[in-house]
Amino acid sequence: MPDGSNIIGRGVYPVATAAKLLRMPSARIRSWVYGNGSSPVLISDLPPEDGQDALSFINLIEVLFLSELRGYGISLQSIRAMIEKARKLMGTEHPFAIRQFHTDGKAIWIETAEDTGDRRLVDLTDGNGAMLEVLERSFRKSVSFDQLTGTASQWRPSADQPRVILDPARRFGRPIDGGTGIPTEVLADALRAEGGDVARVAKLWEVPTDAVEQAAEFELWINRRMAA
Repeated sequence: MPDGSNIIGRGVYPVATAAKLLRMPSARIRSWVYGNGSSPVLISDLPPEDGQDALSFINLIEVLFLSELRGYGISLQSIRAMIEKARKLMGTEHPFAIRQFHTDGKAIWIETAEDTGDRRLVDLTDGNGAMLEVLERSFRKSVSFDQLTGTASQWRPSADQPRVILDPARRFGRPIDGGTGIPTEVLADALRAEGGDVARVAKLWEVPTDAVEQAAEFELWINRRMAA
C-alpha cells in the first residue's frame, strides 16, 4: 500500500475497500483502473506498493461516474473515446473527477456521440439533452467539488445517510461523520459495545444521536453489500 507521504490529502482505498464502497466487483475496478488483458480505461493516481493496488479518492470518483455511464448502457469503447477527448481539451488525466466536465462538457458528449455512433450515447445527447442533464445532476448530487481547483473534494455515498462523507483531506478519506470527523466504523463499533444504546454512545462521544444512527446504518449497509 502507498505510504503516508503519498496519500496525504489524496485518500487511499485498496481495491477490496473501493468495491465495498462502490458496490461493484473488485475485478471490474481492477480492469478499469489497472487493465485486465487490455489497456485500462482510467489512469491510476497511486503507485502500487507491497503488491497491493489502491485507488485514490480521485480514482474512486472516476470509477463512480464510469459505473453510472455503464449503467446507461454506454460502451467502454465510447467511454474511452470520451475520456481521451476530455483529457486533451481539459488538460487533465482525470476529467471525470473535475467540475468543468460535469458542467461545461456537453460538447464533448455530443462530439463523442457523433464520432462513435453509440446508440445509447446518442440517446443521451439527442434533442435538448434532457437525459444527459438527469445523469449529470444525479452524479453531482452526491459529489462536491473544490471551489478553487474544481476537483472532486467530497462524496456522500448514500442518500439515506447524508451525514456520512468521504473527504480525502480528512482521516485519509475513510468514511466519517461529516459534522464531527469521527470515522463511521468507530461509532458503529461503539454502538455494538454499548449494546445498541444510541443515547449513551452519543453522550460518550459528544455527537448528535443521528450521527451514531447514520454511522451504524452506513456500516451495516456497506458490509451487507460486500457479503452479498
